[in-house]
Amino acid sequence: MSVSFSRPPRRRLLTLAVSASIALGGCAGYVDNSKTLADLPPAALPPEPLVEMPRLELPALIDSYERALAAQQNPQTRRQIQLRLADLEMERLEQIQADHPEMAVAYAEAVRHYEALLQTSADDDYLAYRLARARSLDGNNPGALEALEAIVQRNPDSPFIAEALFRRGEAAFSRKQYRAAERDFSEVLAQGDTPFARNARYMLGWSQFKDARYKAASETFLSLMDDLLGETNGQQRFLGELEKGERRLADDTLRVLALSFNYLGGAEVIESFVVDERPRTYHHLLYRALGDWYAESERYRDGAETFLAFTEQYPQSFKAPGMHARAVEILQAGNFPSEVIPAKRTFVTRYGSRSAYWEKADDQQRHLLKVQLKPWLEELARFDHARAQALAKEASDPRNRGKVAAQAQRQSREAFIAAAALYGEFIDTFPGDTKTPELTFLMAESLNESAQYAQAFNAYRRVAWGFASEGEAAPQPQPDQATEAGYAAILMAGRVHDAEKQVQNNEEQANLWLDLKTETSLRFADSWPQDPRALAVQLDAAHNLFAQYRHQETIEAAVKAAAWQPPPNPEQRRSILLLLGHSQFETENYPAAELAYEQLLAGMASNDPEYLNTRDRLQSSIYKQAEVILKQVHLTTDSMEFVAPTEEAIALLLRVRESGRSSIAATAQYDAINQLIRLQRWPQAQAELQDFRTHYPQHQLTPTLTAKAVVIYQGMDMPEAAASELMALAQNDPDPNVRRDSLYLAAEQFEQSGNRARAIDAYRQYARDWREPALQNLEAQYQLVALYKEAGDQRARNQWLKSLADNKVSEPRGRYLAAFAQNDLADQSFARFEHLALTLPLKQSLRNKKQAMETTVTAYRKVLDFGIAEFTTAANFRLAEIYRQLSRDLMDSQRPNGLSPLELEQYEILLEEQAYPFEEKAIELHEANVKRTVDGVYDEWIKSSFSSLEHLLPARYRKPESTVEWSDAAY
Repeated sequence: MSVSFSRPPRRRLLTLAVSASIALGGCAGYVDNSKTLADLPPAALPPEPLVEMPRLELPALIDSYERALAAQQNPQTRRQIQLRLADLEMERLEQIQADHPEMAVAYAEAVRHYEALLQTSADDDYLAYRLARARSLDGNNPGALEALEAIVQRNPDSPFIAEALFRRGEAAFSRKQYRAAERDFSEVLAQGDTPFARNARYMLGWSQFKDARYKAASETFLSLMDDLLGETNGQQRFLGELEKGERRLADDTLRVLALSFNYLGGAEVIESFVVDERPRTYHHLLYRALGDWYAESERYRDGAETFLAFTEQYPQSFKAPGMHARAVEILQAGNFPSEVIPAKRTFVTRYGSRSAYWEKADDQQRHLLKVQLKPWLEELARFDHARAQALAKEASDPRNRGKVAAQAQRQSREAFIAAAALYGEFIDTFPGDTKTPELTFLMAESLNESAQYAQAFNAYRRVAWGFASEGEAAPQPQPDQATEAGYAAILMAGRVHDAEKQVQNNEEQANLWLDLKTETSLRFADSWPQDPRALAVQLDAAHNLFAQYRHQETIEAAVKAAAWQPPPNPEQRRSILLLLGHSQFETENYPAAELAYEQLLAGMASNDPEYLNTRDRLQSSIYKQAEVILKQVHLTTDSMEFVAPTEEAIALLLRVRESGRSSIAATAQYDAINQLIRLQRWPQAQAELQDFRTHYPQHQLTPTLTAKAVVIYQGMDMPEAAASELMALAQNDPDPNVRRDSLYLAAEQFEQSGNRARAIDAYRQYARDWREPALQNLEAQYQLVALYKEAGDQRARNQWLKSLADNKVSEPRGRYLAAFAQNDLADQSFARFEHLALTLPLKQSLRNKKQAMETTVTAYRKVLDFGIAEFTTAANFRLAEIYRQLSRDLMDSQRPNGLSPLELEQYEILLEEQAYPFEEKAIELHEANVKRTVDGVYDEWIKSSFSSLEHLLPARYRKPESTVEWSDAAY
């Protein structure tokens, strides 16, 4: 142990330092008399220039004092000189010791001087103190302690009491009298702020420690650390700021504290020394000291747990990451690999860039964290990645089944997810690191293996193109790795698309991922056109574009694929032509589509599964070209302007069948027939119609050709042929409306062709079979009435007249036809009445005449009931004429034979009396008929009534016409 002696302040002597070495069994004490900058006086200029005094050498100075002593007789002065000679001798010896540290210097002369002086001044503390120091340097420790003990016993208030007590305590400690040493060191501390206070506290702690009072020792040592680091006075210092001596003292104190904590139970007891729940600013040093001591003692697990205990207790401490890292170092030194990885993983979790700790850390803290995170993030990620791959291999091993395989599969996925997360954290933390592209690729691989395809897509895409787009300063992946990442991104987008398609009502997301797959495929092909997969990827993108109805983009992609180098193989070329044909078709570029399909069909065998479908697409392309022309034709306003384009369209439609007779060819030919009819190209239309019937007898459109044949035959002025077609429709068409209308039209065509018999048959069949619509049925009956009249078959004609007259159709046409028929029947009755002569016997013939009249009147009254003006005036005229005719017939009747002139005269008077009422009735009815002129009705029958009235009432009605003229001048 090193001991320092100091000069008492009451003496004006040169400061002398005395050192003594006392063995204390493995511990060391220190006295530090250093001053801080704060202790220095303020700087000031000297009042006058300093004059350097010449320094005398010690031997010359001693010689001078000795001569002075020999010449001096005054006791007091001699004593002072003797004291000065003792101090100078002591200084001389110390100088020799300092200049020759390897030399053993004897201090006996200095001891003799001080002992001689004490004989005359036994109570002089300074002499006792100097003697103690001299004896100590001379190796007489018991003698030194004896001198110090004298000071303690004689003068407790001596300025040397602190050092005396300290030396006595050291001696007690050396003798292992720890309680005695503790008392002396405690008394030194009781002296206040002395130069020995800090070392006394240190030695007090050691005394308590050696006495196995570890808690008390820990508290003492902690108070010493508080003093060293300024914990109590608010002027905290870091360990690195201490001066050399202070630092050694602090290091030794921390070490003995570690020993105490170990004996008290380890790291968990450290928190018991926290006061007021406020840990000391150097609190982490306590954990570090204990942890390092455990590590030095090869108690690696205890050491690591000590450091980790601090991180658990103070997770947000600035020192926590470093303490955690030290724990990992110790575990590695102790070769605990199974514990190193979890410890590193916990470090990343607690302090990584995704932790709450990182969020609150400043730039300096983050910089320190990055130093540790960088190697560990990569290490942990690769560890989990390798473990995941091993588990995946185990899961796929056919020897493992059931739960074993399922568990391995589940654990593999979890490990891949963990690896991906760690790769991702490395990338986020060190975006500019040269390893970032490689680790991004590995992250994508892990995400892929864990079925996180959307995230894997983003990672692969960044490796493929993202880093390159970030500029030359950004880290770049290896070319092969970028290529593989680009291809993998395509696969990932496809997998997400397939998954999204399985989700109900998620069509929008599925389409989004198909877009991404397509975009990535095209980008891959553009980026690496020489890659063996590039053309296949380009074509796949084209197919996806087509599936999304992005036809113009499909064409662009397919055209680019067609020009690929090396050229596409036959299968790829076939795919390209299909895409071009379909997309050109969908974009209505039908000539280009025709060309693509034609090239495609030329390379196909007729038994190829796709041959017929391709042929149909070719024919559709030609058909659509015609359709486009015809749509434009319908927009023209010029009646002649449509002819030429229509003929062009017809040529296209008829060209469809050149590649084979198909349903499309049939439709095209059918449309061509329609257009030929439109152009009134009757012979060609008839020829194409016959050709269609020949090649497509069972086609669904074939039955409809009958109506077109009718139009064609009508256009060719062949009504009977048209009628025959219509009769076929009337018999065979599945639509009853078509059968009905065709039958009527056939009847009209037969009538037009002059074939009255077949016309009558058709009309009669129509009238019998088609009661509805009722008006059309009546028209057929009306036509029969006319045709039977032409044929002279009055009996059959009257049958249909009666049917018409009895119809109950309320529409105007129905009532008109009924009135027409009734009027015709009434006219026939009138004709019979009119031709019935009155002969003898008059009574019998008159009765017959009257019966005929009544029948006719009844018939005409039925006509009047219909209220049809055209027939009302005729019926009124006929009714009047019936009475007039009867009156005239009476007067013209045959006279009986053998009458005398008088009898004859009387007979005629009787006839006139009989005829007169009938004539009056006739006049009445005619006048009623002519009165209709007031209502604006004037027809041939009213005119005929006027004519009859001229004969019946000539005075009234037979007057010459006169013209009344007037002038507007008066007005």
